[in-house]
Amino acid sequence: MSSWLHRLAHANGVPPRYFGAVLGVAGETWSAQLDRHLPDSVRRLLLDHTAICPDEIDGLCLANSPLSTLRLRLRTRPQDAGTSTAQSCWLQFCPSCLGEDEVPYFRRSWTLATRVSCFRHGCRLRDRCPSCGQSLAPFRQARLVPQQYCAFCDAPLAKPTGPASTGARRLERLIDDLLRLDSAERAQDDRKSLAVQLMKHPVPVRTATSTVPFLSHRVRYNFFQRLSERQIEVRDPTERGPLTFWLGLARASENHKGLVGTLRDRLGETAGPGPASSSREPDLAALLRAAIRLHQSR
Repeated sequence: MSSWLHRLAHANGVPPRYFGAVLGVAGETWSAQLDRHLPDSVRRLLLDHTAICPDEIDGLCLANSPLSTLRLRLRTRPQDAGTSTAQSCWLQFCPSCLGEDEVPYFRRSWTLATRVSCFRHGCRLRDRCPSCGQSLAPFRQARLVPQQYCAFCDAPLAKPTGPASTGARRLERLIDDLLRLDSAERAQDDRKSLAVQLMKHPVPVRTATSTVPFLSHRVRYNFFQRLSERQIEVRDPTERGPLTFWLGLARASENHKGLVGTLRDRLGETAGPGPASSSREPDLAALLRAAIRLHQSR
């Protein structure tokens, strides 16, 4: 929702910082607030003045997703997140994607705390400006410039990041696939959902602990990398606790790519040739397409 609203503001010649007032929304973080709650008055205004249908408008709001509990947390003042490199910044991004976009926009998947790399480019995500270190705040941009520029220092955000480790990528891919499967038929407030379980298991941060939506990309990425490289262990493997839960996911991820790829290839051989997947890694989407072709060929 927020990224679309920023582009809508730009298309109408209004800097994002002032577009909230046009919609009747107060506060510096106006667009990020609308991601999480869309008032009826704003919804009606958008329906009356855009060509977007009601279902699409509702779908843009992150609050309607069963994964909303795993969204990176929004802070009242975005600059507060810049004071600690361990705190979340509500939004992260792939510099390569922003650099390639004809019209830059922030993806919905980038708001998930369990995402630490770009599935397309294989590079690490970033949640702060590479120049000034401030968190992302496109809603306070006072000039008519695309979203790939920092709202604080005007520096380009598309400075490349390094490649993510193979282990960290496998772990986040497993979690992403499991979340998609688990959330398909669950209600948003289902306490047994995987999203809720991930929220219930904190991770160590120095001498304290915190849950992933409250942590910066650096902390989350380092945690995933250390898990995948077996640098984190528990004294008693039979003990049930937060680290045991995360370690179980890390162990399961070691063979996840091979398993999904094998199933996809076998189904593809049985079903016959189909459209090539643009994904760099086998995923559940490719697996489901192969299963559909198999079903249709029967």
